[in-house]
Amino acid sequence: MRGKRQIAFNWKKLVAGLAVFLLLALGAFWLYVQWQTYPAEAAPLDAIRAEAQLTITEENNHFVLTPRAVDPDKAPVIFYPGGLVAPEAYLYKLGRAALCLEITVYLVRAPFNAAIFHLNAAASIMDRYDLERAWVGGHSLGGIAACRFTAANPERVGGLFLFGSYCDRDIGAFDGPIVSVMGLQDEIINRENYERAKANLPATARIKEIEGLNHSDFGNYGLQKNDGKSELEDARVIEIICQVFQ
Repeated sequence: MRGKRQIAFNWKKLVAGLAVFLLLALGAFWLYVQWQTYPAEAAPLDAIRAEAQLTITEENNHFVLTPRAVDPDKAPVIFYPGGLVAPEAYLYKLGRAALCLEITVYLVRAPFNAAIFHLNAAASIMDRYDLERAWVGGHSLGGIAACRFTAANPERVGGLFLFGSYCDRDIGAFDGPIVSVMGLQDEIINRENYERAKANLPATARIKEIEGLNHSDFGNYGLQKNDGKSELEDARVIEIICQVFQ
């Protein structure tokens, strides 16, 4: 009997030790992610938060950007941020786009700042706000997440947009509008993957390759390491974003 009790006690210690190890590993990974994440630049973030014509509401897993004037005939936008970029870094340009288009924009906040860990964020937002359909897309890794959501839920997506990104799976069956915007100064994207992935898009997809635009231009978080130098002002990038939904 003593031997059996000792074995049972050892198993409990092993399980407890594994639980502690997993918690420590998760905590270390979280700290690493925070250290590697690009934060939002202060000046544009402060500027958009002070914009009287725009209301920014922060929820647990997303932001809601609502202009004072919203066109009820236009579909809202759900945006997945790029990997290891703070979602706040997209508020300025998305906020300005929301104002120029008179639409509501929902900006996803993903676990570990990686949209791939929250693929169904668009579904959660659509269910919460009773959205029948919406434009769904994102930047970099966020665009890949949006493609995967679209492939699994084509009936819920009104349109798909990709900023410095590509689809890693075939969405040829999706019959809504698709717009891909790629900067010719983008030195972050894997060009071979990008070119190869064009075959995953239907022939009706609009592909825009913009001179002077780099990978980092879609947000306001500074120049991403190893990216090319941008030749565009924020106002021009915002204009490019707005044209996607017009």
